[in-house]
Amino acid sequence: MDDFPSALMVLHRELRGIYAATARRFGLTAQQVELLCLLGGRSPSLGELAAMLGCDKTNITGMVDRLERRELLSRAVDRNDRRVARLSLTAEGKVLSGQLRAAFVEAVAERWGPLDAADIAVVARLATSKSALSEQGDGRQAR
Repeated sequence: MDDFPSALMVLHRELRGIYAATARRFGLTAQQVELLCLLGGRSPSLGELAAMLGCDKTNITGMVDRLERRELLSRAVDRNDRRVARLSLTAEGKVLSGQLRAAFVEAVAERWGPLDAADIAVVARLATSKSALSEQGDGRQAR
């Protein structure tokens, strides 16, 4: 079990490298790539998006502003609470998000393709089970 945290750190660095390489191809930051891929068909608030990205809402605002200026995403007032802005991809943002996802899949296949299918299945199972746990709540309050 002592190797598990170290293994997670290695995996994190590997994924960060894939995000960075993908970002360079499209003239974005790794964080912008992650944000655009996460949005997909969702319309989260800034707080919800911050929780999905695992950071503070104040860190998201500048990134959202820059992507909005590039007309990749838009803000709309929440129908149920006018104090809350909902984010969504524009048509151009949806196209770019699809391209980013395809580039990410390509980079993963290139770097991890040589791995045994059983090993890949273990990593996928671990990632999805942790993701399910995170969605149950990690104590953060999003708005």
